[in-house]
Amino acid sequence: MDSRGKSGVWFGEREEFKTAQSTAMEAIKERVEWVPVENAIMAVSLDPPGIAVIAPNPSLPGVIVLADGATAANTEHLKQKYTQLVQDVLKEADIPVEQ
Repeated sequence: MDSRGKSGVWFGEREEFKTAQSTAMEAIKERVEWVPVENAIMAVSLDPPGIAVIAPNPSLPGVIVLADGATAANTEHLKQKYTQLVQDVLKEADIPVEQ
C-alpha cells in the first residue's frame, strides 16, 4: 500500500506503524498457505500457481505485495488477490488504507 505522500508524518510515528504492520502480518499468516521468509511472508498459491511475498515496508507504513505467477495474467491475479487480502486485514484492524 502506498504511503509516500505522508512519509514525513509517519516518520514521527514509526513505532506505532511498525506495531500495526506486525498485527496485519500475523492476521495475513492465518489466511494463506505460507512459508517463512525473514521479515516477510511468502504465500504459495496453487490456483493460479505462483507465489507472493508480503512484507512490511521498511521505511514507510504499509505492506508491500510482490507476486509472480509465471504468466502475466497469473501474476496480475495474484497481485490483486493478495493486495485485496492486505487491504481487508488492515481495514479489519482499523488501520488506514491508502492505494
